[in-house]
Amino acid sequence: MSHATKRLIRWAGLAAALSACATTGDGGGGRVETAAPAADPPLRPGAPLLLLAMPPAADFQDVRRTLLTEVKKDFNISTFTVTAATTPTDLAQAIARTSPTCLVLMNNATVALYRDYQSVHHEEKMPPAVVVMTSFLEELRGNLRNATGIAYEVPGITAFVNLRSVIRAPVKRVGVVYRPRFRAVIERQKKLAAREQIDLVGAEVGKEVDAQSLRAALHGLLVKDKVDALWMLNDNELIKNGQFLDETWRAELAGARIPLVVGVPNLVDPRTPTGSFAVVPDHEALGLQTANLIFDLGESDWRADEHDVELPLSVKTVADLKQLRDTFGLKEDALRHIDRALE
Repeated sequence: MSHATKRLIRWAGLAAALSACATTGDGGGGRVETAAPAADPPLRPGAPLLLLAMPPAADFQDVRRTLLTEVKKDFNISTFTVTAATTPTDLAQAIARTSPTCLVLMNNATVALYRDYQSVHHEEKMPPAVVVMTSFLEELRGNLRNATGIAYEVPGITAFVNLRSVIRAPVKRVGVVYRPRFRAVIERQKKLAAREQIDLVGAEVGKEVDAQSLRAALHGLLVKDKVDALWMLNDNELIKNGQFLDETWRAELAGARIPLVVGVPNLVDPRTPTGSFAVVPDHEALGLQTANLIFDLGESDWRADEHDVELPLSVKTVADLKQLRDTFGLKEDALRHIDRALE
């Protein structure tokens, strides 16, 4: 039986049973749950090796767990834990020690380390890299050689349509603040939104965002453009830390009675209300999709740079149920469209 057929069977059997998503740990102001990393399987002589470079947070472990289940019969696995203290030299030593057939890089900080590694070793042939759980991979990929991966951002229209299926309040005009580097992203999202009769209204800010400029942009969307909802991009300049969230998003949204759609689940928390609704990749399904991509690359001579960045195939919805119910009203079948309801 071919790898492709096996993957189709595994996907069909697992899709209905995958667990709820965890936090990504990339957004400011949210909680980050850390899990003890599981041990790598024993090395088998002669088997190709995957080097997994990743933070120790629980959500990344969810991706790793499913990935290992799918690839451990075909590959050796070496996990390199990335923390705030990790340097490009540390990553270079791990690569030299393991000579990986392929790397799996999780989160933006890990990608930055690998980008620095490639800069130092610019004359060497690079092993293929599969990048997952990063913000705006399409833009990051331009600075990497022989890399592809799976985007973390779910298209905005998917979130808007899901929100519209949950609340009684209208979702016809959605506002979004963005920096110049994301102008093309927003233009693509506007076209997709228009297909569902949703008007995506953009407010562009400068390259470097301070609290005053962000609040002004949000205020314009709420007061001048009179949007029905706001969409927060997974841009760290817009979500710097908890204090920044308090001074910008939470301050402008206070009393506005406007739902905020976010792209990371840890920003949906009734104890510190910010996001109202999130649609995010199912992390365990993301591990399976990553395994499928690795097998596909192996069958095409590991030419990662010739493989398009994929969108996540399975998503989960996370909702601040109390906020949605009390402020925007819930439709009768709302709970059918919510995977994780928080109160």
